Amino acid sequence: MSCLLDQVAAISNTSELVQWLCPHLSTSGQRFSPLPGPCPTDISEEDWSEDWGRWDDVDPGGGGDGEPHRKPSPSTQAETSWVSECYIAVSPTCDLMAVAYKNRLVILSSRWEYTAGEEGKMMLVNTWRGTVGFSASDEISALLCLPLISINKSSTGGPDWTCVIVGFTSGYVAMYTETGLLLLSQLFEEGEVVSLKCRTAHTRPTLAQDLTEELVVLYPQAITTIDGFSLLQTLRGCRNQVAKAAASGGENVSVPPLGYKKWGLVDQGLVTDFAAPGLSPPCLYDHLAQTTLSKGVTYSVPSGIPSISLLITTGRVPYIGFLTAQEGSAPPFVADVARIYASKLKDALVSAASGWLFGKAKTKEVDQAKVKPKIEHATPLPYRWSIPDKKRIGMTVSLASGRRLAAVTDDFGRVTLVDVQRGVTLRMWKGYRDADCGWVEVTGEWGEVRRTTCFLLIYAPRRGLLEVWTPQQGPRIAAFNVPKQSRLIYTSHTLLGASSVRGLPCRVFPVIFITPDGRMSEVAVPFHLALGGKTSRRARDLHLVKSLKAHLRSGKEGDVLAVLEEVKTLGVRRQAVILLITSSHLTVTLLQGLLNIFMPLYVVQEEGEEGQNMDHEGRLFGQQLVRLNQLLHLYMELTQLHTHREASPDPDHDSLVLELAKLLVLTPDETREVLSKCGQIGCFKHANTKRVTFSEESTSLTVGSFLRCWNTLESPLVKDVSVPILPIHLKEDLQEEKRLRLGEFLYGWAWHRESVVKFRKVVKACGGDLEALLHLALEHWLLCHDATTVTALHFGTILHTLAILAEHVIVCDISEQSPWWSKVRDKLTASVQPHQAYLAALLSRGVHASLETRSQLATEKEIRQATRTKSGEEANVENSQEFEEKSSSDMKDMETTECMEQDNGSIMLKKFGFPSLNDWEGLSMEMVEWNLVLWQLQSVMPISQLFSLKPKVPLLDVSVKVLLDKGKGYVAEMLANWFISSELPLSTILRLLGEQDKIRKRKALEAMEIDDGDTSVEEMNIDLPQPVAEEVEELPDLKYAEVNELLMKVGEQFPNSVAGDAVLTNMTWELAAGWHKSQDDVDLLTKAATHLAVIANSHIRHGVGVMVWETWIGRWVQIATSLVEKAGRAPRDRTCKRDLGLSEHNLAPALLAAATLLNQLMEANVVCEVEKPMVLTGDRLWNGQEGSPALVEVTVMQKSTCYDLLHLHHQLLTVLHLMVLHGIKNTRPLSCFDGKSRSMLFKTLSTSWTGEGLADPVVAKSRQALLFKIISATVVSLPDTTQPTQALGGSVRVASELGHSWGTSLDALRRHHVCELYNYGFDTLAEEVIPTINDHTSLGSQLVLLAGRRLHHQLLTSPRTAHHLALTSPTVTEWVKSCDTSVLRCPSVTLEKTLELLTRALNLLPESVSEHKLATELYHTLIAFVQDQQENSSPPHPS
Repeated sequence: MSCLLDQVAAISNTSELVQWLCPHLSTSGQRFSPLPGPCPTDISEEDWSEDWGRWDDVDPGGGGDGEPHRKPSPSTQAETSWVSECYIAVSPTCDLMAVAYKNRLVILSSRWEYTAGEEGKMMLVNTWRGTVGFSASDEISALLCLPLISINKSSTGGPDWTCVIVGFTSGYVAMYTETGLLLLSQLFEEGEVVSLKCRTAHTRPTLAQDLTEELVVLYPQAITTIDGFSLLQTLRGCRNQVAKAAASGGENVSVPPLGYKKWGLVDQGLVTDFAAPGLSPPCLYDHLAQTTLSKGVTYSVPSGIPSISLLITTGRVPYIGFLTAQEGSAPPFVADVARIYASKLKDALVSAASGWLFGKAKTKEVDQAKVKPKIEHATPLPYRWSIPDKKRIGMTVSLASGRRLAAVTDDFGRVTLVDVQRGVTLRMWKGYRDADCGWVEVTGEWGEVRRTTCFLLIYAPRRGLLEVWTPQQGPRIAAFNVPKQSRLIYTSHTLLGASSVRGLPCRVFPVIFITPDGRMSEVAVPFHLALGGKTSRRARDLHLVKSLKAHLRSGKEGDVLAVLEEVKTLGVRRQAVILLITSSHLTVTLLQGLLNIFMPLYVVQEEGEEGQNMDHEGRLFGQQLVRLNQLLHLYMELTQLHTHREASPDPDHDSLVLELAKLLVLTPDETREVLSKCGQIGCFKHANTKRVTFSEESTSLTVGSFLRCWNTLESPLVKDVSVPILPIHLKEDLQEEKRLRLGEFLYGWAWHRESVVKFRKVVKACGGDLEALLHLALEHWLLCHDATTVTALHFGTILHTLAILAEHVIVCDISEQSPWWSKVRDKLTASVQPHQAYLAALLSRGVHASLETRSQLATEKEIRQATRTKSGEEANVENSQEFEEKSSSDMKDMETTECMEQDNGSIMLKKFGFPSLNDWEGLSMEMVEWNLVLWQLQSVMPISQLFSLKPKVPLLDVSVKVLLDKGKGYVAEMLANWFISSELPLSTILRLLGEQDKIRKRKALEAMEIDDGDTSVEEMNIDLPQPVAEEVEELPDLKYAEVNELLMKVGEQFPNSVAGDAVLTNMTWELAAGWHKSQDDVDLLTKAATHLAVIANSHIRHGVGVMVWETWIGRWVQIATSLVEKAGRAPRDRTCKRDLGLSEHNLAPALLAAATLLNQLMEANVVCEVEKPMVLTGDRLWNGQEGSPALVEVTVMQKSTCYDLLHLHHQLLTVLHLMVLHGIKNTRPLSCFDGKSRSMLFKTLSTSWTGEGLADPVVAKSRQALLFKIISATVVSLPDTTQPTQALGGSVRVASELGHSWGTSLDALRRHHVCELYNYGFDTLAEEVIPTINDHTSLGSQLVLLAGRRLHHQLLTSPRTAHHLALTSPTVTEWVKSCDTSVLRCPSVTLEKTLELLTRALNLLPESVSEHKLATELYHTLIAFVQDQQENSSPPHPS
């Protein structure tokens, strides 16, 4: 990459701009022709190092290439000079530009413009133009564009708006918006504004970590500095105030003057430009030396170093001056103070004398507009040091962004490089008259460190050259032929306020090159051009490597290879190789070309003397190339295997079965049986099975993806150069998806005998890690969809090939285990695909058996050879050894299937016929381990089939490793989860489990030599509900017979785990745990209580109930009790959701389920006292395994509970449930329990406690009041259509049972119930309850009172009240009026029902009580009322 002059924007319609700004330069009716654009020159550095000599005032017009340009016409030359004659300022973000000439100002803003067939370009268009100034002769003398950083979150770090700051010859400084609206103006000094510059915070550390910002204004005799923060706030406030005033139609708001510091230039003859580096880093030696020289040797110098601000000026006398201003308030000089006070005293004396001599003068009104504002005096600031040159006049100063270097131009055509801190000249260029300078800062990485450097840009307008230099000692690195009379605009500041706002910095353009035709370009300089000396060769190579990315994206392989040939250093060559391997554009031909270029340099020389003299890095790089070559050969061969599609053999062909039987070391019949068993997995796998499938495009890995799977560039150096094939290891941190894709690429080709031979050769030559290749093959096989003869033979051949190549690692002593096979067994036992794992285990066992047989034969041969040697047959032995070595080598390097038949399987076939490992007894440790793994996998297979039966059920992954790690109860736990997810009815589950229990007990009886099947079944005493056929047919996708068959297979392997109590116990636990996770789903808790009730063994039922209560329910009930106790009612919905995790309407069902669970606990507690605890045994799979006990075992180990404590909690739950169900208020549930009972609540259920018989009278009263409220609420909730049999149902029965347990009088409760039924008009229901009451007298008295209340209501509402009163005796009338009718909830009852009520009361009351006489009179009165009602209701008889 080289320097570029890249166009970033363009000025729209320059002719119109020039015509308005500079009419004297514009030609009427004719537009100028732009000069040729920028292009790099090809001039050597030696040509430019010659002395340029003296330059005349007129440039001869020679270009950078030595050829003269065509002299432009006078009209064109005049119009193109507008760039050099106008004041131009560009925003650092290049989105705004200001151009001024005399008193005319034009503001241009950026806009994207699109043309047909071209990309969009940023154009600067005229947004405002006009004349400015504060007098008729006032002209613009300085210009600056200052963007303000945005504080909006959407555009943090970018510009908000840009302020245009204009300096005038009158001394005024005015600030405008982007639309030309004047914000504020101020006069700081009388005299022309020479220059305007701004210092903003830099993005990287500068000289003294200076983050201050300020605007600096240069006058001929003073420098004014304005704080950046106050300026930012003032500009924002002014813009807001002016916008509000413009919107309201008012006048502009007056703005207070800006605060500033003013420094007077004491010894400056002529100042033309300046720079403000800011705070200078303190130096103790300089401070001591300067103070001693100025104050004398006797002056006591303070140790503290004051902070000073550095200012640099250029002009005449001195040529370059350095001023230092101490930060803070500077003490005034004595002479200045005396001068100021003398001036004020003189004015006061003259004013007093004139008034005393001539009388008091008349005050004249003065026009405030004509009065000049008050100008503060400047603080004199002498030069600290300078670079003197009386004949030289400095023109401009350009300060680098790091504030360490500055470039100064002068009238002699020189460019001087100055060290800002030291104040010395570092370098000088000549031959650059009227030059413009700028700085470009570039960041790059070198030596793994991020570095920053600056490049100096010099534009020579008379020569039409734009040059890029390394400033201090380096050469010129680029030069461009550009149009003359252009401008290089250098903007040293960025966004105002960037130090106070955090955000991503926006892109800035410190240097903009403007041509007369309006094109605006930036100079892009690569970082590596700053490197020189010894590192230039490496820098060149690094530059070439960076260009590789562009060539790779473009697909130009020829250019990539050409660049690789030019790279010379070893380190960069390694970087290039890494870049190509990590690139997604790498191809096979490109990699072959890379190896052809680099391998002759680093690989061939290893065989000779030059290879021995090669350093360590070179040899290591050569071995990396060899590994790449090996992998490339493997990739190409595998690609051919994938593309070579041959006709697949018939899976049912007998020859394939025989070949597979040889690999399995089984008989053909056993092989077919294994295939049929493993082939059933296709019938059970549905959409919920986890499978990874690849399309044809995704399976074909690119060469780059394939290489990135291996450790080719991180492998250590192999010191043995005689090794023909270098080992290559697979990366350990490969993602699972990438491993699966690599396995598909390595082994996903179609099986054929020729393909097997090719695969054997290429695997042997690739040097890949055989163990890693084997594990990839296992992962690929475990994802196989169906196990057919071809697929099994394919995997078996791969396994056999890898095992033969790694025979020296696999074969071990018969008393030891091979680490190779141990890892394979670990992977198979951890697989969740037990069918594929089972077949893989069979193949692995067969291969190992073949290797063992082969090793035994070799041992026997060695013994025979040793015997022959002792007998003296040396010659024959040598011949036989040669023959055996040759045959052994041929056996290892088999290339055809016939050679395979001479290998392991054929050896055993010739020796034993068709052997079967199932008939052998494992004599070696490996065979014992393989037989154990096969039995374990075979045990897991029916579980996997059962769990994959129902599509909608979430897949339960099961493997041997998981079963062994989880412990004895994991199978029962998985079965419970599967039953819960399958949503089978409980009756169906009980039927399935009941049949398994019968089978298990029958086998147990048969083991005890009980042959009578009928007797054994009867002795089992299994009473399980038998579901009807419709219940099974409700699930069409899950057949009962199929589930029962698979469950029987699971029961054969895990009989204790399929026991009914074990599964139901886990279902109860899982349902309760599920409710705890989602407490608003109360159905789960209800189902848990229901499943708990059907557990047959009382000890298990008791234990799981205690665990559920202690783990999930007890704490929840305690919180619910506190909420109800605190509120005296059911908590609000929001409180329930916050503290209990469920809604208000689900609280009552949850409490009922908890009470039901405690009721089951109470029943189990009673039965446990007489029932013997059962002896639990584990299944065979966990024999000798240590792990967590099964859930059933944990339940049996639970402590026995206290019945009284259970009963106490059950009473509390009953109270809470009834209160919440009926919405009872103003009742505290704990008031129904005495102090001792309260203290025992929510204790561990095994705590011993005995309840007291008699309750405290206050507690008894509270209990009775609560029961009365419950009965009343129950009657209120009865519908009008209630049947007579429902009078004692539901809550009334529960309240009666609760009252009975509390010792409350049941007669009182029943009497209250009867009275409430009569109050609400349920007379028929009340008559059903009356026979249960024993105290007839009390009930009769209450019924008489009810009848009186009804009669009173009848008298109040009857239209014949007077007539009825006449029929009533005075005694009855007075008593009836005393009855309160407000108690009646249903007063509108017929007189006939009231008469029946009174008749019932008379039958209950004995004649000896006083109420009997009153009831009799009342009875006669009601009869009279009824007769009168009948007479009035009957139609009149005809006379």
